Amino acid sequence: MLVPNQAPAGTSLRYALALRPLFPLLVRKRTELAVKGVVISIIDDNASIRMALKRLIESIGLPAADFASAEEFLVSCRSQDSACLIVDLQLPGMNGLELQNQLHVSNPGVPIVFISARFDEYARARALTAGAVEFLQKPFSEEALFEAIQTSLSNRGSIVSAYFDHLR
Repeated sequence: MLVPNQAPAGTSLRYALALRPLFPLLVRKRTELAVKGVVISIIDDNASIRMALKRLIESIGLPAADFASAEEFLVSCRSQDSACLIVDLQLPGMNGLELQNQLHVSNPGVPIVFISARFDEYARARALTAGAVEFLQKPFSEEALFEAIQTSLSNRGSIVSAYFDHLR
């Protein structure tokens, strides 16, 4: 994240990278989380957003998997063992709300965090009424995303909620 007026002394930069707290990347714990099905699945048709979200989630030690479409996600093994989904509302083929309806049949109870570049109050209300944990409008902050993921995992009773408490 770029922060104004915090450039190193003696430079002409107007912006500098803000230092993030270093989170312990506990490889053993991360592997245990992946084995126990604690994987955050990201479903978005925009490759750069998928990659950025995956790197962000992995930067705090949580395993993540990414998919370009709802259909790609549904045929993967992750459709049954994801601890939380981050789903774009507008996807090619099956959209995010249709995926949510499908998952009510095949994997009820999986927490979903919707993300969308367009604000659509009707879609937001539909998603939240159907059980979505959060509906974030792009661009959103890291904190908002991590809070939504933590809420998702806590609601599901996941072992990873303690991991988030460790990071604070």
